[in-house]
Amino acid sequence: MEINNNAIDVDKDIKAPSIIEQITHLASNIMSLGDTDIYSKTYEELVRTVRSSGIVDPSWIPPSADMQYEYKWDVPGNVPAGQAEEAFGPFAEDEMKSWFKALYFGMTGEKVKVREAGGKWGDWDDVLP
Repeated sequence: MEINNNAIDVDKDIKAPSIIEQITHLASNIMSLGDTDIYSKTYEELVRTVRSSGIVDPSWIPPSADMQYEYKWDVPGNVPAGQAEEAFGPFAEDEMKSWFKALYFGMTGEKVKVREAGGKWGDWDDVLP
């Protein structure tokens, strides 16, 4: 039996690009459009450029990788006095999810309402899927 070393392995697992690979790809695309200084621009310069483009509102704030969340208890009759409407947080997403995994908020997060810091309250699955 002869082995063909030039054959394409169609069953080969394709790995998703890493975050740095995604950023590099986007920066390369911008560079190919004529912005040769893209790699030397600061975060603030990029935000100003996006705001001045007119695609977003001038007061637009880019989403952060450091999302912060708040929770409040939502167990009628079982919430300690004074904590019924008290919001706790903000906490990092990883911290909230670790408490969820430890069943601190119930089996499915049913004991709390959660929100992005300062946002609208929602159920666990709607805010932190």
